[in-house]
Order: sequence, then C-alpha cells, then structure tokens
Amino acid sequence: MDMQEIIKNVNYYAKLIKERALTEEELVERDKYRQLYLQKFRAQVKDHLDNIKIVDENDSKSIN
Repeated sequence: MDMQEIIKNVNYYAKLIKERALTEEELVERDKYRQLYLQKFRAQVKDHLDNIKIVDENDSKSIN
C-alpha cells in the first residue's frame, strides 16, 4: 500500500470521527492505518538520514 492511499484512509477516519462515533471495526482499521503511516514515515526519514553525508570543511574526507 502506498503512502497516498494510507493518508487518504487516515484522513477518512479523522473526518468520520468528527461526524459520529466509530464502530469497533472502524477503530481497528483506523489504528491499522495510523500504524502503517508511522512505519512508512519512520522508514522514509531513516532512509533519508542514512543517505546524508557530513563533510568537515577543514578536512576533505567525508564522514558517514
């Protein structure tokens, strides 16, 4: 499942809870999508941070 679809579902349940109380099934689904979102978000941030290269301006060697 891609991030756009997960965000769409998270937003759907956020909007729905403002209109009425969620059923037990809907609460489980909402939590599932929230967890998926957090997992993917953390993975993206970790991947981004893993690809950052720090360069010391006094030394031409790069540090990973």
